[in-house]
Amino acid sequence: MASETPKKSSGRSTTIHFLRYGLPVFVVMAAIFTVSQMSAATIDDSSAYDSASGLFGQFTGEVAHFVEYFVLSALVMRWILAVKVPSGSGTLDPAMLRSAGQKAVALTVLYAISDEGHQWFVDGRSVELIDLLIDSVGSVMGSAVYLSVFQAWRLQRSRDRS
Repeated sequence: MASETPKKSSGRSTTIHFLRYGLPVFVVMAAIFTVSQMSAATIDDSSAYDSASGLFGQFTGEVAHFVEYFVLSALVMRWILAVKVPSGSGTLDPAMLRSAGQKAVALTVLYAISDEGHQWFVDGRSVELIDLLIDSVGSVMGSAVYLSVFQAWRLQRSRDRS
């Protein structure tokens, strides 16, 4: 009985894979945590907030929440698909894609919940359910947009090869 042994990836390729796909996720998480650690007065006094509020007006906070979690979810989706879909593999299993999207959204929403909980302990900040709702919508949209772009890219790549 001849059984094939699975290929083991080298430590170097695993490290490169993490740096390429995992590290951006943790960088965005750290950025979200850092902003959540700031008091409301510090955020209101920042020049970035002044610039953004000139563009978005009274909805600056809501737009910021949406964008943060849109980006985080897209990056988590990118990392999951990089692990699940080896480069050059054939067709994509719709159940796997759906599962990847659900995992990305779940992980991102769990982080949003922890972020809102973290704000409970920061002076001048509070837990806002509307922020959690906006974070969740951003998470769903980020995963959906990334998945759509990913599938379009793979389709174009397969057409270019033939």
